Order: sequence, then structure tokens, then C-alpha cells
Amino acid sequence: MKSFGTVLKFEINHYLKNKVFLISTLILVLLISVGLSIPTLIAALDSDDETSDPSSEDIPVYGLYDPEGLVEDLDYLKENFYLGEIKEYTDLNSLEQDVTSTTLNGGYILNNTLDYQYVVLNNEMADSGLNAFNRAYTIYYQKHAFEEKGIVFEEVQGIIHPNMTQNVNVLGKDSAANFSYTYILMFGLYFMIIMYGQLIATAVASEKSNRTMELLVTSTKTTYLIFGKVLGGAFAGMVQFILVIMTGKIVYYLNAKAWAGDLDYVFDIPSNILLQFSLFGILGYIFFAFIFGALGALVSKTEDVNASATPVTIIFVIVFLISVTGMQNTEGVVLKIASYIPFSSFMAMFVRLSMGSVAWYEVTISLSLLIVSTLFVGWFSAKIYRMGTLMYGNPVKLKDIPKILKSQ
Repeated sequence: MKSFGTVLKFEINHYLKNKVFLISTLILVLLISVGLSIPTLIAALDSDDETSDPSSEDIPVYGLYDPEGLVEDLDYLKENFYLGEIKEYTDLNSLEQDVTSTTLNGGYILNNTLDYQYVVLNNEMADSGLNAFNRAYTIYYQKHAFEEKGIVFEEVQGIIHPNMTQNVNVLGKDSAANFSYTYILMFGLYFMIIMYGQLIATAVASEKSNRTMELLVTSTKTTYLIFGKVLGGAFAGMVQFILVIMTGKIVYYLNAKAWAGDLDYVFDIPSNILLQFSLFGILGYIFFAFIFGALGALVSKTEDVNASATPVTIIFVIVFLISVTGMQNTEGVVLKIASYIPFSSFMAMFVRLSMGSVAWYEVTISLSLLIVSTLFVGWFSAKIYRMGTLMYGNPVKLKDIPKILKSQ
């Protein structure tokens, strides 16, 4: 057990003193700190500019050419045009020239009561000018048509579009409110597993390529070595993740006034959700870390790590996509099945716990399967790690592992 402690301590120090680890952590902390401080900086700059005039903000202006005088109440049309202002033109050439010179954002030419043209300089992918006028002119046309028949348009509007009052009484979990922080936590875990899994695999492959592995195997048990490496990497990853999350939370609350509570739903994560995430997330992280460690032992050169880890990486990406898709419907069959499979349960079950309702026995079954599977994968990885000391040359294929282990 003393050997395990020595390996674990060495691996933790190796990660925490690693320049890549320190620089990446610093960059993440700085990015989050600067990003969450932007509203405060903007507010400070605005307060310094006392001569600024709020009314000087650019308001989109659109031209209207109505040669037949079809619009009798232009003010009503303008009231319902939500995008900006409408300026009336009596000359088509002037309207087109102003659109060309970008004085106008666009223009409308009324051909007859239900036919008009939209004049624009460039037809952008996202141009709301057409929809805005279509809505405003439709309301104007309806009002005019009803009034011609002696019907009060406002009364008809109240019947067709009643002002409904609705309240949502949530008896279980509020999936919409929990969506943001659930996704952030899942993406953080995804990032950790991908990054540290590759680091663990590369570290093992490096030891093998320079023959350090052979010396380590003769001095201590392979179980201690692989568990020390994986848990050391897991600890470093958790330290980095916690630092980033805590930095974001502290900086946000320091700038809470500027944010006006807009991101409270992201940072006010319930303690029970954090506990569930920690439990399932750490186990899932260790589960995949063992797999990546074993894959590193199957290659002789660090250049072969990416190719060897590709199948596992693809599986992990699929697991992430299933969990993200399942956030839209936590009662879906696919997500429920995934919450019992060790490869995906650490994410899928967390989604169900955070955004849906799960019976205690379901959580117990899923957690038990994940714990047993993680221990088994750790034991199996130790076997592969020891086998790896004898395997040099081309990377060992996954399908050949059972045969090799059986022959030893």
C-alpha cells in the first residue's frame, strides 16, 4: 500500500507541476474572469462618457413607396412595425438610391393591396425586414377590411388572440431551469475525460517507449501503478475543474450588479445536484481513465496513442451526444437504457437526476453497476499494463487482447 501512495503522490506532483497543466488552467481562469467582467467594464466606460446621448443609437430605417395611396393610415402601420422606423417616399428612384447608399436598411414598394416588393442592397441570410413589414401590413389590412364591414377590429383581435394568463406548477424537476448548469457540468466532464484520458494514455506509452515501464513493473505491483496513474490524473483534472467553476462563481458574484442576476440560473446549482454530479462524474471519469491507461500500454510509441484511442473516443462522443439529446426528453427510452450501461450511465443518469424524476432503486442499480464496472476495468487495465511490458512493435489490436491474456 505504501508503494501505491508513492506512485499516487508522484503522479499528482507530475500533473500539478506540469507547465501545460499550469498554463491551461491559468488561461481558462483568465478567460472566465474576463468574460464575466465584461458587463462591469462596459458599465464603467458608459458612466465615464457623460456626454453620450441614448437617443443617438442607430435605429433601422426603412422606406415605403406607395404610388396608389393604398395606405390611408400610415401612423397605424408604423405603430405595428417593430423593427424600426418607416419613412414615406414619393419617388421610387430616391428610395432605391437611399437603399444603395445604405441610408435605408431596405424599402417597400406597394403595387396593389396584397402585392408589394422588398428592396434591399444585399440579400442576407438573416434579414427580418421582410417579416417585420409583412406582419405590420397584415395587421393594417385586417383592420381596414373589418372596418369596411362595420366590425370593430380591436374586438375581433381580442377574440382571435386572447390575452391568456398561465402559470406552471412544477411538482417534480424544472427541466428548463436546470438545463443550463446541467449542460455546463456535462461539457466540463466531457472536456476532462477527453483531455486527461489522452494525457494518461500518452504518459503510459512514453514510459513503455523509453523502457521505464519494465523497471516500474519489477519494483511494484502493476495494480498500484495503474491505479496510482489513473487516480493521480483524476485528482489533477478535478482540481482544474473545481478551480474553473469556483473562479466563475466568485467572479460572477463580484460582478452580480452588472449582470443583474441574468446568470443566477447557471451558478446557483443546488448542493444535491453537485453531489450527484461528483459521484457519477468521478466514477465515469475514472472508468474511462482506466481504459485510456490500458490503451497506452498497448502501443510502443506515443505517436500511436491517437490511433489506438480512436474507437474509445468515438464511443465516448456517442455517449455525450445521447446524453445531450436526452436532455430534451428525460423520459426517453434511449436515455433510460443508457443510464444503466456503465459506458454511459455516469452522464445519462446524471441528466435524469438533474432534469427529471428517478426512483431511488434506479439510482442504486445504476450506481452499483458503475462501481463494479469501474473496479473490473481497473483490474483488467492492470493486467493489460503488465502484458504491455512484453509487447513491442506494432500496436496490439483490441480483439487480440483476450487471446494474449489467456496465453499468459
